Amino acid sequence: MTGLLLQSGAFATEWRLETHWAWAPWVTVLVLGLIVAAVVACYRYEATPAGVGYRGLLTGLRLVTVGLILLMLSEAVFSRARVGKPRLAILVDRSESMQREDAPASSGEKRTREQAARDLLLENRGSLLKQLGREFDLDCLFVDSQVETIAAAPDGLLEALGQAPDDETDRSATRLGDALGMLLDAPGAAPLQGVLMLTDGQTTLGKPLAEAAEAARRAGAPLYFVGIGSEASPPSMGLVDLVADETAFVDDMVRFQATLQTRGLEGRRVRLELLRDGRPVAQELVAVTGDSLEGQLVQLIEQPKSAGTFQYSLRASVDEEGASDESIDPVQLPHTLTVRDDPIRVLLAAGYPNYEYRYLKHLLERDETIQIKTHLQEADPEYAAADLTAMSRFPRGELGLGQFDVIILIDLDPTLLPRSLWNDMSQFVSEKGGGLALIAGPRSLPVAFRTRDAFAALCPTDITQAGPGGWEEPSGFRVTPSELGRRDPARELADSPAQSDRVWSELPVLYWRADVGPAKPAARVLASRPGAELVGGKPAPLISQQFFGSGRVLMHAMDSTWRWRFRVGDVYFARYWVQTVRNLARGRRAAEGQIVRLETTRQRYEPGEPVRLRLSDQRPGAQEQAERSLVLKSSGRADRRLELAPGAGGRGRYQATLDDLPAGRYRAVFMAAEEPVSVEFEVVAPPGELARPEMNRAGMTAAAERTRGAFLTLDDADQLASVLPTARPTTLESLPPIELWNRWPLLAAITGCLTAEWVLRKRRSML
Repeated sequence: MTGLLLQSGAFATEWRLETHWAWAPWVTVLVLGLIVAAVVACYRYEATPAGVGYRGLLTGLRLVTVGLILLMLSEAVFSRARVGKPRLAILVDRSESMQREDAPASSGEKRTREQAARDLLLENRGSLLKQLGREFDLDCLFVDSQVETIAAAPDGLLEALGQAPDDETDRSATRLGDALGMLLDAPGAAPLQGVLMLTDGQTTLGKPLAEAAEAARRAGAPLYFVGIGSEASPPSMGLVDLVADETAFVDDMVRFQATLQTRGLEGRRVRLELLRDGRPVAQELVAVTGDSLEGQLVQLIEQPKSAGTFQYSLRASVDEEGASDESIDPVQLPHTLTVRDDPIRVLLAAGYPNYEYRYLKHLLERDETIQIKTHLQEADPEYAAADLTAMSRFPRGELGLGQFDVIILIDLDPTLLPRSLWNDMSQFVSEKGGGLALIAGPRSLPVAFRTRDAFAALCPTDITQAGPGGWEEPSGFRVTPSELGRRDPARELADSPAQSDRVWSELPVLYWRADVGPAKPAARVLASRPGAELVGGKPAPLISQQFFGSGRVLMHAMDSTWRWRFRVGDVYFARYWVQTVRNLARGRRAAEGQIVRLETTRQRYEPGEPVRLRLSDQRPGAQEQAERSLVLKSSGRADRRLELAPGAGGRGRYQATLDDLPAGRYRAVFMAAEEPVSVEFEVVAPPGELARPEMNRAGMTAAAERTRGAFLTLDDADQLASVLPTARPTTLESLPPIELWNRWPLLAAITGCLTAEWVLRKRRSML
């Protein structure tokens, strides 16, 4: 039946003889040959008066009988099937990326990719479509965010292709994989003999093209692509994931850090600007060394000189010099920073008056922005009366520790401290947002604290794996900031990262360090001793930090940063410690300033992802309020009121969950406080049509090869007719088979042949 040409809707019946042997075909041939040879030999050499013709007739009757018996034993049947025209699908991509004008026309002008696809099917009055319509039943689809079926007949398809696109069509995504899956899974439809896809190959929603190609391979449907569009990536730029402190102090160095994503801007420069209330306060030119969709870390540093709440924006724009024909709009990320100028309350406690304690005490006493209290475990009883900053006893409990923002502990003796102190310290850091600095020493810290679970939880390193002491290095070693440490504002010892690196490399060497164990998984190693390695080959941590609830904990594995004063005085020693104290105090002041606190789990979400808003209202009497609600604000949308429900964590805690927000920036405001409390977050749509608008040659080629199809560019489209598969009739319906082996005429024929042979043999007196 191969080669049948059927009109649309026409069908034919295909017949096929089928047998069912229980043994191999060669056995049947061998047995049949032996039977024929035996019958011929018997009649040829049989002694009989019958002539050659008579014996030939008898031989024929015997062989016919054998053949009929073999036909019966083979269980022969006639299978029947109704066949029709094969099925071919044509998919035309009309998504947003197909509206790019980078498909050349014969006149040399540019046209959209979609128009190029339409022109290909419409040229020569639709001769290609008409030819395919004579050989195939056509399934024709438009594909964008939806999959739209269009007329199957060539004339109707030509009319649909000639109409102007609908402006209300949602072109924001491409669902090539879903469209192909719909064709393969269509109920009651004949199998596809091939799929012709006119597209740029980018799939941005639904099933990936590679997964759909695998399903097409299993279904035996080859994919034929006509790739349309330029393979060159258009230049683009994005700025994401802004990280900056929400609270700082006057003269703090506040770092605004974000990820710059670029494409097609290699060799160009991006101007990075930090705006405060709309006015630039810092800027830098960033050289783009290559395409970096994964992200290039950029940062600017601001040193606020006055207190208040300021609106900052980090903005990136392409430098105008050497600009291309395609303009790229600037991008920016907003941030709110609260700057405070009240003094920082510090407790400095040490086991004995080593040099680290002495120099640090005098430094903090001279700083007007810091109020210091000290405690020395080995001090004389009269010491507290002689020194105005001294405390005779270490403060205890929530009230005792709560009067400080930062606590610095230098090699304390745990036997002179109450065991309950570390539970109080955990609460001070985690719930009150306090800052804690742990300075190791040769006597007690950290080795003597290994059995205290609360202390071990606070420590950024795993002190249970720490050794019994430390190392004296006569040749000395330098503290080397890690990559994270170089990006930490508290570790900035100069006005630029390059100058800061030079300062760190030139600081005087230190001679002793403690074994504090490896850093915990959630901790950050800010500086290390590269020459000294732990188990696993990682450098031994010298400065490490971790967030513990609302606060921060810093660990020093050395107690001699005072040596950095050599020949330069307090230049670097003071800058390091003042910045460190300010950094540790930020969590405490942020928590103090927010008796009413509103927060989200993250700042960026995807559409459909639940956004959880949490409110902590610890004002006296606030728990008796009957109702609590938030106002959700977004530019271009009406304000929305959200009712809060009681949340986990005790009294004064409430929550609300949103899972239906479209893409955009949002601001949730709690209006019931004395001053409105708000939090900002963003719902960011996943990369859409214009994220990768270049033609996806690699993806289409791989899909074509996997399904044994073909990939053509628009320039090679004249070969399309020869590349598409030859039409083969498709089985539409299996008809009931006609059995031959158990029909009565077959038995009658066998009986008749045997009877005729017997009668003829008797007439010639043959046995």
